[in-house]
Amino acid sequence: MTDPNLFKLTKDDKKHYRQLIRKIDIKKKDLIITVLWPKIESMLDQDQLNSVEVKLIKEINLLLEILDSNQNLNENIVKKILFAFTYFIDDNDDIPDIIPDLGYLDDIKVVEWVIEDIKSLIPEIGIS
Repeated sequence: MTDPNLFKLTKDDKKHYRQLIRKIDIKKKDLIITVLWPKIESMLDQDQLNSVEVKLIKEINLLLEILDSNQNLNENIVKKILFAFTYFIDDNDDIPDIIPDLGYLDDIKVVEWVIEDIKSLIPEIGIS
């Protein structure tokens, strides 16, 4: 079983990711979401998902729901969510996704970081 605590985001990681978030083009939202679905489907096609992969899919779905149900989100929140999606989509991120049991550790940490960051900005959504 994969321990999600094996990977942690450092201050430098977060600083780097904030720079990348600023560069996200929100006009590409639909394109990013279109690319997101095949990635999720490829994970679901696996024989068995580990606990990190299951949680990652749930968290990505939560971010999709936030985008879908809140059409007037602040641009910065949208950029953060889209960054989480693009990070997840990238197979060759900090830990390449093809590495069995470890490949999605960085993805879940980035997604959790984004959720933690935006939940105080949109409390009516009730992210727990």
